[in-house]
Amino acid sequence: MLGFVATLGLVLALSGCIAAPALAPAAFSAGGDLVKAGTVRLGGATLRTFSAPLADVYQATRKTLDSLGFQKPEEEMAEERVILHAHGVDRTVRIDLQPITGSMTQMRVSVRKSTLGKDPATASELVAQIEQTLTPPGDARAARGHGNGRQSRR
Repeated sequence: MLGFVATLGLVLALSGCIAAPALAPAAFSAGGDLVKAGTVRLGGATLRTFSAPLADVYQATRKTLDSLGFQKPEEEMAEERVILHAHGVDRTVRIDLQPITGSMTQMRVSVRKSTLGKDPATASELVAQIEQTLTPPGDARAARGHGNGRQSRR
């Protein structure tokens, strides 16, 4: 049953349709954890798509890492993607930013412990903190989990 719920949540998240009442405001990840609607965990990484250009997500990511006490991350470019590597106590963070369109960016965050284990809780918290940095103060729609308030209304 859990596998069915996880698969249904993933399909709905990837299709952009998170209106199913049983899944709002949170959805099950493949690991059985509750995660925010629109956020998916795959293979120990946390993925989130933002309705914001790559430059905005990049700036919010750098600002968040700095505010959380990470040293300046190492950066690399791979095709159109930006990859950041940050180091914390007993943790290595990798953040991949990939543009989907000029105003939509996907983020993939993975955290590894020095003992070779994955740390999905820290990855999820980093995504949540970056989303808060992207959200303008007083933007109630974004605070409820609807991106950064720039999404078009249907």
